Amino acid sequence: MATKKNSSSNGKKPKPKAGKPAAKKSTNSRPAASARQAVLSNDRIGETAGEVWHQLADSNGQSLAALKKSVDAPGELVLAALGWLAREGKLSFSTSGRSVKVALREQADALAP
Repeated sequence: MATKKNSSSNGKKPKPKAGKPAAKKSTNSRPAASARQAVLSNDRIGETAGEVWHQLADSNGQSLAALKKSVDAPGELVLAALGWLAREGKLSFSTSGRSVKVALREQADALAP
């Protein structure tokens, strides 16, 4: 009785499937130091702080995760901008479990030392 040979056992390599070619894995997941420095310049942090302020002014506060998604900037730049605004006394923070909510302080609160 003759047995049917499996196509993978005939010694030939299987043809690649049609579609996208396999993506190469990156060996370095961090951007170069010069790229990070360009992203975190004082000018970019200040501009992003303005965007963050406007996002928070349009809402009654947002979680950090939602804020990072709503501002068109890298996450580390958004966090630096939050630090800038916090240092100026313009933000209030509240926590609920693992979530942190950020909101603009009331005008009277922002003026107090």
